[in-house]
Amino acid sequence: MKIAVFASGEGTNLQALLDACADGRVRGSVALQNEHPTAEEYNAFLAQECKKRGIELICLAGFMLKIARPLIDAYPGRILNVHPALLPAFGGQGMYGKKVHEAVVAAGVKVSGATIHVVDEEYDHGPIVLQATVPVLATDTPGTLAARVLAQEHWIYTRAVALFAEGRAKLEDGRFTVKPSPHEASPRLKRALISVSDKTGVVEFAKGLHELGVEIVSTSGTFKALVQAGLPVRPLETMTGFPEILDGRVKTLHPHVHGAILLRRKDPKQVREAELFGLEPIDLVVVNLYPFAKTAAEANDPYEQNVIEQIDIGGVALIRAASKNFEDVAVLTAPSDYAGVLAELNAAQCRLSPETRKRLALTGFRHTAEYDTMISGAWSGGPAAAKEEGGFPARLENRLIKVQDLRYGENPHQKAALYASEAGMSFSKLHGKELSYNNLLDAAGTWDAVSDFEAPAAVVFKHVTPAGIGVGETIEQAFDKAWATDPLSAFGGALAFNRPVTRAIAELLSKRFVEVLVAPAYDPEALEILTKKPNVRILVRTRPPTHALQLRSIGDEVLVTEPDRAIAGPDWKVVSKRAPTANEEAALKFAWTAAKHVKSNAIVLAGPDRTVGIGAGQMSRVDSVHMAGVKFKLWLRDNEGPTALVLASDAFFPFRDGIDAAFTLGISAIIHPGGSIKDAEVIAAADEHGLAMVMTGMRHFRH
Repeated sequence: MKIAVFASGEGTNLQALLDACADGRVRGSVALQNEHPTAEEYNAFLAQECKKRGIELICLAGFMLKIARPLIDAYPGRILNVHPALLPAFGGQGMYGKKVHEAVVAAGVKVSGATIHVVDEEYDHGPIVLQATVPVLATDTPGTLAARVLAQEHWIYTRAVALFAEGRAKLEDGRFTVKPSPHEASPRLKRALISVSDKTGVVEFAKGLHELGVEIVSTSGTFKALVQAGLPVRPLETMTGFPEILDGRVKTLHPHVHGAILLRRKDPKQVREAELFGLEPIDLVVVNLYPFAKTAAEANDPYEQNVIEQIDIGGVALIRAASKNFEDVAVLTAPSDYAGVLAELNAAQCRLSPETRKRLALTGFRHTAEYDTMISGAWSGGPAAAKEEGGFPARLENRLIKVQDLRYGENPHQKAALYASEAGMSFSKLHGKELSYNNLLDAAGTWDAVSDFEAPAAVVFKHVTPAGIGVGETIEQAFDKAWATDPLSAFGGALAFNRPVTRAIAELLSKRFVEVLVAPAYDPEALEILTKKPNVRILVRTRPPTHALQLRSIGDEVLVTEPDRAIAGPDWKVVSKRAPTANEEAALKFAWTAAKHVKSNAIVLAGPDRTVGIGAGQMSRVDSVHMAGVKFKLWLRDNEGPTALVLASDAFFPFRDGIDAAFTLGISAIIHPGGSIKDAEVIAAADEHGLAMVMTGMRHFRH
């Protein structure tokens, strides 16, 4: 259809019509534009010019000249005008532009809007084609009301012109009726509502929909993102006639939205009802929910207001409505599904198969179910929150999302996968081979250990227990001490640092075989060196160890515990006749912190800044002392003895034999929790050997 537009004023409706023709919403082209006509006799000239150009429809866009009979006779029922109010109210001579809105506000009416009507010889008269309402707020000025009405004008005008261009607007007995679209009953997608928190891939997906001729309706930040990308997007309020309210808490909760989604297209009664109330069917809902989990994970209290505001209401309702009506409405909640859905739409004339609709609906219900589980978990002592006062919750739910399949589990014949919470991964990989099940266990354990030291520290892990720990004034010193504890066991191990990895460390590691590196950062020169080793996994981890509840499977059951984040309890006391020297006390504190991360039964021999022998996982404590002694004697071959040699035990000594064995190694002080029925005998053994002994009152078993 060839269209003429007569425009005055700012020309925004002219631009809206030009845009609609350009992007295909109106199947026509503007063939004649006129600006600022000055004489009434110009009507005859306009009629002649329109006929000459084959104009079929004339649209007035703020045209300030009264249309006269020569033009009306030439185009009966084919001249449209837009009026910024609901005719027949606030119309007539002199009622145009700002004057209309001033009159509306002054009258105190509660509803205004926009009207598209056919022009006749009277001002603001003639059969009404379409109307759209806009609420008049108590705080409205003519200017604020005009802005909201104008948004409706742009969309209602283009819709009216589209109806004429498609031959669907029919005048009968002085009233316009709209004939149904031949495509209305088609399963082809015609309109999509897009409102996403995670905007990954949404612009590309929306472009694909637009190229298929799908009208896009959107809200808030998504609307802005799509408009900035140059896409024609319809504001949701032009469907509802109602703006977003309560700081965005309410925007899609409206009958014109949910009616448009829940309408069953095959039910004649519902179709007639939808037409009666002016519902515009929505065929595709693209929604993902507010990032509650991430916000809750970063908050001190899951009941903080900023966390509460991340509880999605409208999005959940949209997903459930679309999923319920999957036969007529498709729902997308995951950006990972965009490409597949778009490919199917392109291959099937903008249609989706029943199988795809069912799959997407199931995904939608799972998405909302998991979201509710996540919220209830945060508010009832789940893994993302502290436990309830007085005990653990009666029901514990945990939402985990698969990150990747692993090559195998603890052994090659076992399958395994990595899952993470909604808050996302606690680490990122910069380089190296795929992480294995055992790599991940070592990486997590070594980061927990190194995070317990304030001074620059390095930890070497092997088979989920420390092989060496060191601290120093610099991270390089700490690394040298940790590696020197047991270089043989460090081969192929996992290393963690609580400071950025430097070039000096990278140069040393370039000549050694390690499986995994974990650090808060890496100097650029260090990365350049380390990435030349193709197999080493380089991880960045900046979050401190989690305080979330820890889950451990024991077959069909699951154990739940708080993590062990304490180091020393309030009952630290000297129980021997001799108190430790200052140097011994420093060594005892270091050794006790290290022992916390060693597999039980755990024995650590250490100086003030390094481990020198570790005995782990033995069935008896005296055996662990023996193993630590073996490692210490190997250490002495290449190192001078520490300034103070102490022993830490993760639990009490059940008999004095452990003390006697420790004395033969040359230690001068011991630290352990105490609490055995034979504590007096153990203390007596320490006094007999002249050892200083400290009891902490806190055990650090690690099974």
